Amino acid sequence: MKKIIYKIALASFLAYFSGPVIAQEIHIEGIKFVHPIVEKWIAEYKKENPDSKFNVKVEADKESRSTGLFVVANYVSNDEAGNNNKVIYVGRYALIPVSNKNNPLIEKVGKGLKKKELKNLVFEKDLLDDEAYEDDGKEKYTATVYSRGGQTSTTLALAGYFAQAPERIRGKKIIGDEIYLLNALQKDENGIAFNTLNYVYDLKTRQLKANLTILPLNLKSEQREALLSQNIDKAIEALEDAKIEMIPVEKFGLIIPEEYADNAEVRKFAGWILSHGQAYNHEFGFLTLDAGTLAAQKKELKNEANLSYHLPQ
Repeated sequence: MKKIIYKIALASFLAYFSGPVIAQEIHIEGIKFVHPIVEKWIAEYKKENPDSKFNVKVEADKESRSTGLFVVANYVSNDEAGNNNKVIYVGRYALIPVSNKNNPLIEKVGKGLKKKELKNLVFEKDLLDDEAYEDDGKEKYTATVYSRGGQTSTTLALAGYFAQAPERIRGKKIIGDEIYLLNALQKDENGIAFNTLNYVYDLKTRQLKANLTILPLNLKSEQREALLSQNIDKAIEALEDAKIEMIPVEKFGLIIPEEYADNAEVRKFAGWILSHGQAYNHEFGFLTLDAGTLAAQKKELKNEANLSYHLPQ
């Protein structure tokens, strides 16, 4: 099911790459919540490479097919990308459960929700799954769940983490970028949502945004402390130190189309992100790649072409 959704979603923008590469500038577009870190990478890369032509393009110009790279925020195999397009992963993001700070649910959950309780709160019951839903009685906890549509990256990541179909997510669907989920929570005291760290926290103060709180989870004491500190840097440190149950972490990356497969500048930029750009991930609310994935992505770049430059270590 997940592969089918990916192929449908990918088909629309992979069509942009079917023509020859004619633009001098190399446009990058895709998942909007990742744009800030991509813009930072471009700015820092240009300091070292003043002639660089990379820029972030918010809306695709379908007529000119000028998009060069596309940001994806879910795992996409090279086979799913199709047409010899390659995927290079460049960072990770976490989806953290947040609520309006006045939500009555906060007091009810005490020490925090267990994974099964959170799953039952967020997803509709699967009547065929007796093991997952043993109690047919009244729901223990209730809230208004806000999420995006079923085929968006964050929704797929959330559903995949809990081994559920996206359409089983309860509550109200919000059209537009993930930032609009926060607008809904600000207005609804009963609201909860999973959202990305860079949206949930103020990146300047490094604190949670006004009127929000992290939904209490039943975790190890040090992990719970880090999340309830309301500080993004403590949350990132905890998330990178070990897997935190109930908080999905997903990779995001760049699709390099076949037409750019041998483009030295594209590969140099991708290599720079892996070797130098990771240093900016935390500042913008993203996690760095784990060591194994980072090494694998560097190897992928080196193996795909006979590069005329040395990929930084």
